[in-house]
Amino acid sequence: MKRYIRPQVGLLVLAVLFSLLSGGSAILVQFTKGSLLDQALAGLSNDTIRYIILLLGIIFFEIFCYHLFNRFRGRYFVCAKSQLREDFFAAQLRKTPPQMMGEKQGDILAAYIDQIDLASNSYLLNLPLLFDVILKIILVSSALFWLDVRVAVLTVLLLTTPLYVPKLIEGRLQKAQKASTTAFQEHLGKITEWLGGFELIKNYGAERPIRDLFLKSNRQVREKDYAMRKMSYVSRSLSALLSYLSHFIILAYSAWLVLEGSFTAGSFLIAVGMIDQLSYPIISISLYLQEMTASRPVINKLLAEIDAPAEENTPKSDPGKPLDISFDNIYFTYPSGKSILNNLNFYVAVGEKCLITGPSGGGKTTLINLLMGYYALNQGSLTLGGIEATNVRNLNGLITIMRQDPSLFNDTLRNNLSLYQNIQDDDMIKMLKNLNLHDFANPVGLDSLIQEGGSNLSGGERKRICLARTLLRGSPIVILDEPLANVDPETAVQIARLIASLEGVTLFVISHQQSPDWANAFEHHLIVGTNSSGATPDIMDIHGEMA
Repeated sequence: MKRYIRPQVGLLVLAVLFSLLSGGSAILVQFTKGSLLDQALAGLSNDTIRYIILLLGIIFFEIFCYHLFNRFRGRYFVCAKSQLREDFFAAQLRKTPPQMMGEKQGDILAAYIDQIDLASNSYLLNLPLLFDVILKIILVSSALFWLDVRVAVLTVLLLTTPLYVPKLIEGRLQKAQKASTTAFQEHLGKITEWLGGFELIKNYGAERPIRDLFLKSNRQVREKDYAMRKMSYVSRSLSALLSYLSHFIILAYSAWLVLEGSFTAGSFLIAVGMIDQLSYPIISISLYLQEMTASRPVINKLLAEIDAPAEENTPKSDPGKPLDISFDNIYFTYPSGKSILNNLNFYVAVGEKCLITGPSGGGKTTLINLLMGYYALNQGSLTLGGIEATNVRNLNGLITIMRQDPSLFNDTLRNNLSLYQNIQDDDMIKMLKNLNLHDFANPVGLDSLIQEGGSNLSGGERKRICLARTLLRGSPIVILDEPLANVDPETAVQIARLIASLEGVTLFVISHQQSPDWANAFEHHLIVGTNSSGATPDIMDIHGEMA
């Protein structure tokens, strides 16, 4: 966590400085109170009034310094935590689509919410507080030694005993903390799945069984959380017990010193105040160390996620020109052992259109994912401009894909169309008109707000807006996955005609649906299916011959 502390070291130093001033003022308060008592007992009224005024001034100064300590440590904390969030999100963006598809969104959200909070609160937040109590212990111990060596030695020996408690149960604390965090992460993952399938749950009337599953999962979280807290409470109770016993012994000894004449009443008051000031910081150190110790496994896991390297297997190269695409003797099998593509061969020249059809599970999406460089081939070669797809530099800049269920963000239409790239309004308006989205094809329409997932749009509007975004990017290769799915017949006709008229791009279209406008629009028609023996999928060209 040092990487998040180091940039904020200036704020941390200022916090420590005002902690030092506040701690020194607190000691002066105790000595002034003792002197005030001695002056009052001696009947010196003028000196008593001066000490009252002095005491009031020191108290105000102490509070002011402690306020500034809190402000600077608060600023340090929010900046460090913000940077931790930024690094976590950046680590997610470094992942490849296959890596992200292999993870549960609930696990990522749990890490972002629970693990970052735990790491921040147990370490980043506690660090300046730890400095604060350490400074107080040093200052108060020094003042006690100056007041009376005997009392100081006894105080330091007895009040430090609570510090050993966290170390004695360190392993059990870490185990309980890890179990609690894991249970919450799994619980949040299930909630994400249930909310994602909300319509399905309502449609099937599955509210009661889903609620029962939630209650079961929530009970597990509760039990793990309580088990962790029980360990924490045991540690705190032991620390408090040792502290109070030590406090009692020290006070009894100080009272005996008064009886034998070694202490004045004022000195006894100073000693009592100093011991009070020392006992709380020592207990606090025990608590802070306990939290830091228990959270260490979670922090290590979080930092490992942040530091995970991007997937870079081989040096990248720029493809040659023309940017033709060649599938040569391709074999691909998933890790599960399912064979998808066998001895696939076909060639797509620049500017040609390729229609890919066939039953589900035949390999259509796999074929496109291979072109996107998501997976390594078992055998064969897939090249763009003569370079292996997995080795092409900035492959995402050459290919734009529109999935069957494309994403829309809670933002303006303009930002959804440009995806925060530099695209002129006139170009966006022209594209919207081509897709018969005339209500949006104006500056006011571009400023209209799209709700999360496009929930305030019809299915046809969502599909056409995402198609407009795909085409506006202007990449040389475009992939459209089921562009006619989930739209009304009129919209399907409009989209089909636009696709048929596209020029200047190499186009791949995956579609279960056909359109009369496509009869002569595609140079290639790959039919992906299962061969007559049912053993392995075949790829056929438009003439029905093996590709």
